[in-house]
Amino acid sequence: MRSSLSIAFRGVMPLVLLLLGVLHYGGSVALAQQEQLVDRPVSRITLRGLDRVPEQKILNNIRSKVGAAYEPSTARGDVSRLTRLGDFSSIDVEATLLGDGTVALTYYFKEQQLLAQVQVVGNRVLSDSALLGPTGLRRGSARDDFLIERGIRDMKEAYRKKGYFLTTVSIDDEQLNTNDVLIFEVIEGPRVRVRQIDFVGNTQFPTKVLQAEISTRTWFPFLVRGELDNQQLASDVKGLDTYYKDRGYLDVRVDRTIEISPDQKEAKVIFLIEEGSRFRVGDIQATTFQGEPLEVFAAEQLAGLMSLKKGDIYRADRVRRSQTSIQNSYGAMGYLDTQVQLFPVRREAGSPIVDVRIEVREGEVADVGLINVHGNSLTRDRIIRRPINLEPGRRFDVNEVENAKDAIEQSNLFNDVRVTVQQESEDNPGFRDVLVEVKEKNTGSLNFGVGFGSDSGVLGQISLRQDNFDIFDVPETFNELVRGRAFRGAGQKFAITFQPGNEIFSYDISLSEPNIFDTPYTLGGTGGYYRRIFRDYTEERIYGGAAVTRRFGDVWVAEGRWNWANIRLDDIAFGAPIQIYEDEGPSDAVNTGVSVIRTTIDRLTRPTKGSRIDLSYDNFGAYAGDLSFNRVRGDYTGYFAIDRDFLGRTSTLRVDASVGYIFGGEAPTYEKFYLGGRTLRGFEFRTVSPKGTPSVPGGPVDIPIGGNWLLFLGAQYQFPVVGEVIDAVFFCDSGTVTEEVGFDDYRLSFGMGIRLYLPQLGPTPMAFDFAFPIMTGEYDETQVFSFSAELPF
Repeated sequence: MRSSLSIAFRGVMPLVLLLLGVLHYGGSVALAQQEQLVDRPVSRITLRGLDRVPEQKILNNIRSKVGAAYEPSTARGDVSRLTRLGDFSSIDVEATLLGDGTVALTYYFKEQQLLAQVQVVGNRVLSDSALLGPTGLRRGSARDDFLIERGIRDMKEAYRKKGYFLTTVSIDDEQLNTNDVLIFEVIEGPRVRVRQIDFVGNTQFPTKVLQAEISTRTWFPFLVRGELDNQQLASDVKGLDTYYKDRGYLDVRVDRTIEISPDQKEAKVIFLIEEGSRFRVGDIQATTFQGEPLEVFAAEQLAGLMSLKKGDIYRADRVRRSQTSIQNSYGAMGYLDTQVQLFPVRREAGSPIVDVRIEVREGEVADVGLINVHGNSLTRDRIIRRPINLEPGRRFDVNEVENAKDAIEQSNLFNDVRVTVQQESEDNPGFRDVLVEVKEKNTGSLNFGVGFGSDSGVLGQISLRQDNFDIFDVPETFNELVRGRAFRGAGQKFAITFQPGNEIFSYDISLSEPNIFDTPYTLGGTGGYYRRIFRDYTEERIYGGAAVTRRFGDVWVAEGRWNWANIRLDDIAFGAPIQIYEDEGPSDAVNTGVSVIRTTIDRLTRPTKGSRIDLSYDNFGAYAGDLSFNRVRGDYTGYFAIDRDFLGRTSTLRVDASVGYIFGGEAPTYEKFYLGGRTLRGFEFRTVSPKGTPSVPGGPVDIPIGGNWLLFLGAQYQFPVVGEVIDAVFFCDSGTVTEEVGFDDYRLSFGMGIRLYLPQLGPTPMAFDFAFPIMTGEYDETQVFSFSAELPF
């Protein structure tokens, strides 16, 4: 047998050597021929296979030219560029040596098919335009298999969003290859809705808690679509995995399975969880990436900066926070390129303890170089530079980079803000420049709206605002004014507001400078006209005033103000109280006041925690005016999160308290305190107040004239009812207004209501409340239903 193999090998070997020789010889010839053509002039370019694509389009997209030296790399680049045009299924180029020593280039093209027709069949839920529109495929388009495959994916995605999880999309290959007709064949299948969600294997956390971590919901008529979404399920699996790892379960494994009903219309989603052991933190060690000792911080210092401590549950979220804390600490000392990584190091098998290893690449320290601002064509540089706390020449604090970005964004003058630290320049070692890039937005707006409420009637609003105003940027031409290139760029706030209504009519103009004379103080001024129709008279005011405010830190604001108003009471009803006739006026009211406000509320819309305290003092008539008295007032509002449901919605308790007192003189009726309406539900607007003395015998004795002492205490519990749209409230309002400090004629009411949140109407909800008075005073007028709403349009 060995002899047979030897004979066979000797017979095959010459053939193998001959084949290798031919390949080597052929390759050598090709290489030699290519080398012979390089740098020879191109004398002719021929295009073969073109039918519908014009030759000029090809010539415009190739770099090989007649008369230029031949380069194989240039020819290959031509093929690459022509392929990207999408007009050809294949392209070849051939270089031929001619008898005169020049090179002839021949390009061979195979054009793409043109689609004679594009259509969709089998679709009932989605229209042809909805399916074909995103694909870009039309009659006369070149056949592009990539676009066709993407179109299939996009169609499946469109059906998936509608809940048709089992939809299949394919194309008719025979029609496409034979007749150039592209037909998308759709089998929609039934709409699959999630009817049940189960969790299997969860022993440490109840199902209700885990449901709050997923977005898949069971179907509920008209309120929850409950569509089966494979991508959402994948996101839910990731969310559950993160939830467990954030609580120390490093070995958790999460998966999901779907059970489809026999009619393929309903689905049951089961999340499978293998929790594993819960780990705690052991020793914490820190070194450089190379395993060497640290230079800037000691290992003990880094351990102290971490929110994760020895003995704690190993929480992935605290690991991330610890990593950020360490990196920010290096950045605060000028080490901008520091890299920090935290690793869990497991001990022996079965041990519930993991050590934490901190690895740091400390990098080099840097100082601040130049601060360059780009992108602002209208806004002045100083408006952008003002909130930046980085100074050239000083040590870098990387935390101030993010603070600068946030502060510039909070000005609401720009759509996009980027603050980036540049690399060190060879000409200026040790210094890093800062590039601030902004994209200005349209800061002017003309707004229309209407509001209505049980206290104020129907009130329209037309306002013109400019949040980047510049009072000194006077236009040089009328065209500059029309194009919005004037009166802009200084960051001033300017507004003109006109409010016509059946009970209130007003207009005013205001202007404020956020940083007067480049100081942290804001100076603002306002003036206008106000008329309000009350039950027994009409109040008219012409007013003007100025205020200086200063923010201290993130929560404190102080304000000093001066106001003047000319006030007159008109259309006084016959038999109105003597006090109203005495205040008829006109009278000049000049007051100077101060306020201190502390706010920690987490957000403006649906706040869940925090409080607001507003303390104010006003003096009337100290140096001018017809009125002389002092007024103090304090208001408190606090929010407390009570519960969070499995959908992540929060129920909150709101607590309100107000106290006010007028002393040192006699205040007119229009400057005194009142409660009622929306300020104390269950009672008519402004009727919780002392009543006046009739001006005629037998006149009404139930007309309010205001009081010098105000006290209000209230609480409201708000909880979600329907998604993010409707909330319900239960409330208790109480308070009194009297001439002297005390608790006489104390009122108390209980009630319920709803809050309607519509994104189209802005962040303010429509409020509708029913209140039932429990404790009332003499001559009080009760009001069961009260409401308020604002509608922009």
